[in-house]
Amino acid sequence: MKPRMLKILICPECKSKFRLNNLSGKGKEIMDGILCCKKCGKSYPIISGIPRIIPTSMINKELLRYFAGKYGEGVLSKETAPRKPHMITEKTSKSFGFQWSIFSEMYKEYEKNFLDYIEPLKPDFFRGKLVLDAGCGFGRHTYYAAKYGSEVVGFDLSDAVDAAYRNCRKFQKVHIVQGDIYSLPFRSSFDFIMSIGVLHHLPRPKEGYLRLVKLAKPGTLVFAWLYGKEGRSFKTVFLEGSIRKVTVRMPRRMLYYLCYLPAGLYHTANIFYRVLKRMGAGSIAERIPFRNYAKFPFRVKLADAYDFLGTPINNYYTMAECEKWARDAKLKETSVTSLGGRSWRVFGRK
Repeated sequence: MKPRMLKILICPECKSKFRLNNLSGKGKEIMDGILCCKKCGKSYPIISGIPRIIPTSMINKELLRYFAGKYGEGVLSKETAPRKPHMITEKTSKSFGFQWSIFSEMYKEYEKNFLDYIEPLKPDFFRGKLVLDAGCGFGRHTYYAAKYGSEVVGFDLSDAVDAAYRNCRKFQKVHIVQGDIYSLPFRSSFDFIMSIGVLHHLPRPKEGYLRLVKLAKPGTLVFAWLYGKEGRSFKTVFLEGSIRKVTVRMPRRMLYYLCYLPAGLYHTANIFYRVLKRMGAGSIAERIPFRNYAKFPFRVKLADAYDFLGTPINNYYTMAECEKWARDAKLKETSVTSLGGRSWRVFGRK
């Protein structure tokens, strides 16, 4: 954690300032320490460079053992954790923690993917802004926002934050925090708030969205990317109603290996798609399913298969529902546009 974060972080319980106990000594990066609220006294560890503002029971046990072994059990015994998240939230966190710890590679194709998500925003939009990436996963979107000139705070409830920290460590203005969207530990200081592919997995998606909007200062642009109901009838009716009822209950490692089957199907379809395109049979190629995966490596297809089959909750929305979210949040300059006919970009200004 960089010392600068003390100006951004606040106690999620009473919204007061933190006092820092730096256990790792001098340096531009605080690797280990304790954040203690000046008002209510609640405290949270900084372990391996990341503030862990979540219940102790949700912190990786290996990290806790390292921390206690290095600084003594007494340091941790003084910690008072925030309220434990909803059971489904915790289950989702563990699923994504496993997923993004295994699929933490960065690919060049992710840059165009990020720009597709945030269209019509361009790289110049990010220059000089303080950005919050809500549900950063392994840091792929945090990475590009930083590359374009932003100071970025990426946060996530899951163990994926450790992969995000590694992937974004080269940027001097990236901060990674382990935290809960329902118990946000930040001041209203951001110039842009984005949440890409996260809210629709929450047990209370709209509440998560409204909490992010409350965090926005006047004039802040808030962006969310959500699954659409349109164009997803096969997924929302057949797969959600049958296959996923089994796969979400499977052991994570077993599901990982099972996902080679759908990923192999995507990959095979992509081979036919590329062959037909090279043969000049573009009209036939465009009828091949899963062609949107053709530009990605096999590992991305495998990750997406696991994402769909293993995530405890998937919620899908119509355009009208997305527009109502923005209205209920009392946002201005709202815009809801389609991405690929199967998802929604939701913009609004506080």
